[in-house]
This record gives sequence, structure tokens and C-alpha cells, in this order.
Amino acid sequence: MSTTEPVTTRLSPERWATDLVAHSLAYGFLSRAIYQEPDGGLLRTLADDDVAATWPVEGDDTDLAVGRELLHGFLREWSEELLPELRRDYTRLFIGPGIKAAPWESVYLSRDNVVFEQQTVAVRDFYHRFGLQAPRLRREPDDHLGLELAFMVHLCSLALEALESEDQRRFQWLLGAQRTFLRVHLLRWAPRCLGLVIQHAATDYYRGVGHLALGTLRRTAETLGIDPAEHAPSVR
Repeated sequence: MSTTEPVTTRLSPERWATDLVAHSLAYGFLSRAIYQEPDGGLLRTLADDDVAATWPVEGDDTDLAVGRELLHGFLREWSEELLPELRRDYTRLFIGPGIKAAPWESVYLSRDNVVFEQQTVAVRDFYHRFGLQAPRLRREPDDHLGLELAFMVHLCSLALEALESEDQRRFQWLLGAQRTFLRVHLLRWAPRCLGLVIQHAATDYYRGVGHLALGTLRRTAETLGIDPAEHAPSVR
């Protein structure tokens, strides 16, 4: 599979810059929320900044609207006393025992539904082509949802640099890389994982994160000319 696919540029450079910054900020938050255990200091900052009300990715999308409302309600009532409950929810969802929303691509797409399968290697190779590697290489699957979302941040940042330097050829190539990574990887499994997050989360924080991630992925796909429904994961 080619690393990049062509993207028809329908937006002005100014609009592309705005969208790339917005998506980079959104994926940065979502990546940290899914990959790292909740941190009290970060939650206080999110509450003070009212991140839900200022969610950077815009659009008439039900998941974005629901996610903003859930996250806003949770952060409005935030106090350190809620941190143990939030950490328990994170553990139930993403770590286990009795894990509710396994955050690894290979669990959803491999024949035996286990980690460190061919999907993990394919994602590792994709990272490598763009100068990245998983922080715990070969000790943790590279295809963790938090890492794949962080990779989207990296691709957005590289595309923004190319746009600002007026390197149109590289800019188009990097948009194509985003399109390919979404189509070949994220869109094939992340919606199912996020659906499980929404279904099993015990807190509005993680329910909100699930909805916001679904809506953000959908908006990115639409911006890059992908119909998300064509790549919806099958129920296994």
C-alpha cells in the first residue's frame, strides 16, 4: 500500500492552516486522554480553559455536540476528589482486568483478535517513514489508539510546516499520508473501539472523549475527501 494517496485541494491555504491547527490540537488532547492515566493538574487546566466550549474542530456533527456537552458538564464540576473515580474508569476501559475497550488496532482487525499482529507492524512501519517510533517499542503495541492519534498530530504539524514554507508538493504528499493512514488504519477500527468507550464508560469525561474522537475523525475524513461510512468497521 502506498504511503500517500492524492487529495484534491478544495480549501484556501488560510483555511487549510486553520483546519490543520484545529485538528492538531484536538488529536493532541484525545491522544493524551486515551493513552495516559488521568492527571489532576491537567484536568484542572482543562476545566479552567473550558476546553469543551472551545473545542477546536467545528462542524454540524452530533458526536461533536454530544461530546462537548458531556465534557463541559464533567469539567464544570471537576475537583480532585473525582480523580480516583476517573482513574478507575480509565483502568476498566483501557487496561483491565476485564478490559472494556481494548485500545489496539490488531485486537479488532487480526484473525485471532490479539496484539502484536501484522497490523502492529504495519503501523510501526508507517510511523518510521515519518521519523517516529512508539515510545515503548516492542514492549507495547505500536497500534495503540492514543499513539495513532498522536501520529495524526505529527502529520498535521508536518503539513502545516510545508504549507507555511509554500512547498505545495510536500503539502499535498502529507495530506495524502493523512488520508491513507485514516483509510487503511484508524477508520477501520477506531469507531468500534470508541463505541465501546461510550458504551462502557462510567464517567461523562470518557463518554465525552469517545464522542469527540468519533466526531473529530469524521470531520478529518470529510475534509480529506473520505466518506467515513465506506470504511466503517464490521461487527465481529
